[in-house]
Amino acid sequence: MDKSFIQFKPQQGIALITILMMVALATIIAAAIAKHQSYTNQSTGFLKRQSQALFYAKSAEAFYSEILVQDSENGKEADYLQEAWAKPMPAFPVEDGYVSGVLEDESGKFNLNSLLNSEAKPNEAAQKYFSKLLVRVGLPADNVQAVIDWQDPDNETIGAMGAETSYYQGLPKSYSAANRKFASIEELKLVRGFEGGKYDLIAPYISALPDINTRINVNTAPALVLAAFDEKLDVNSIQTALNARQEKIEYFANVGELMKISPFDTLEAAAKTESDKIFGVRSNYFKAKIEVLLSNRKRQFTSHLLRNDQSQVFVYSRSLAPF
Repeated sequence: MDKSFIQFKPQQGIALITILMMVALATIIAAAIAKHQSYTNQSTGFLKRQSQALFYAKSAEAFYSEILVQDSENGKEADYLQEAWAKPMPAFPVEDGYVSGVLEDESGKFNLNSLLNSEAKPNEAAQKYFSKLLVRVGLPADNVQAVIDWQDPDNETIGAMGAETSYYQGLPKSYSAANRKFASIEELKLVRGFEGGKYDLIAPYISALPDINTRINVNTAPALVLAAFDEKLDVNSIQTALNARQEKIEYFANVGELMKISPFDTLEAAAKTESDKIFGVRSNYFKAKIEVLLSNRKRQFTSHLLRNDQSQVFVYSRSLAPF
């Protein structure tokens, strides 16, 4: 027997195992590279669709801005729900999807930031009105105290239901009072008295506008918001009156016209005089709710628009959170 053969055979076996290990390792590496490449392609595709969706959303913003500019330039004395800006935008076809949206009037709601005046002191007229609005939705009137404390710069509560940082620091998950204007109505969830489902009761009727000197547009406000003006007013009666005017494409050219129709005409003269402190007929703040469908995936965007007295429209905030 050839001894060289006997000595070579184990070496040959070791070489074969080494080759197999190298092949297996190469296969694993190749699979990892392919998987990483797949993830990269998916990530790139996602970012591309996200960027494309944002582009379409901004195009919808521009569309709404132009409508608001044209509406202002038409010289309308009031803003109301029968105008072009209030009509939903039909689904506009784009490559592999569509863009749709609706423009809502934020001036037809109560502005939380109007509760403080320019000196950061409680606005009595707004405070009184918001207290009655809270009662209308089933919440305690005194909850307004905590809302004011959340905004004012001091650390002194304004009443038994007020709450400053000392209160919030005592909660299981502690935090501090904002001591500034509301950036969004969702912030109200953090305020004492609006935890859990309580916030949902008031949310449809409030806004958080940067301007503290706003008035509620009576042409676009819900009946319940208008009814909060006085305890004697019946919501159903107001809704019936609003429906009748909308069917005739009628609107209020001034607040005085609202005070002349039923059931507002039953109010005392002193109460009617106070209406100009709360109500108006023009709108400056709008919310565009935009939906973009691409590759069977929906994305939603919310854009807050300001139209100033010079008929210029600006986007002052955006949100990518689903609405």
